[in-house]
Amino acid sequence: MSAEGTSESVKGSLLSGLTAPLRLPERALDVLAQAAGALAEMRSDLSAVREQTEPLAAVTKDIKERVEPMPATVERISRQAEPLETVLPALEGLERAVVEQLEGAHETMRALERDQASLNEKVEGLSGEITELHKTIGGLKGEVERVTERLPDPNRGPLDKAREVLTGSGGSGSGGES
Repeated sequence: MSAEGTSESVKGSLLSGLTAPLRLPERALDVLAQAAGALAEMRSDLSAVREQTEPLAAVTKDIKERVEPMPATVERISRQAEPLETVLPALEGLERAVVEQLEGAHETMRALERDQASLNEKVEGLSGEITELHKTIGGLKGEVERVTERLPDPNRGPLDKAREVLTGSGGSGSGGES
């Protein structure tokens, strides 16, 4: 059965369990309705956590295993028409267990978010360093090009090269090639 089908089954069982035993005190029905509402809200929160954090599947599986027996418990209560006060502590214990699991899941999510923020900062720092390296390499490339341009032409003779160095002229010599 799917999680949504199970949820609908749980809701249906809870509602039929709440409306069937008219002999139960009204206060007890109100407390059960509040507890059922709180559990439905918690189940919705847990579904959102499961979608966002796959590593927490074990936590949600444990919670699901704890919530699935509830319809049978509610049916048993309505069949036996026991006073709600005898079952309420069990529901409260289940609620506490679900809350503890949810708090643990939230703490794990906060830790993951802190780790992600730390990684983002480190990536930004590395990106800045890479940018600086690119600038440095670009500057070195320009320097190499300037030095290379100032080298005498290897195709000219030694006198042309010496004249160019002494006069600082960048031309191919004044008297032509020898």
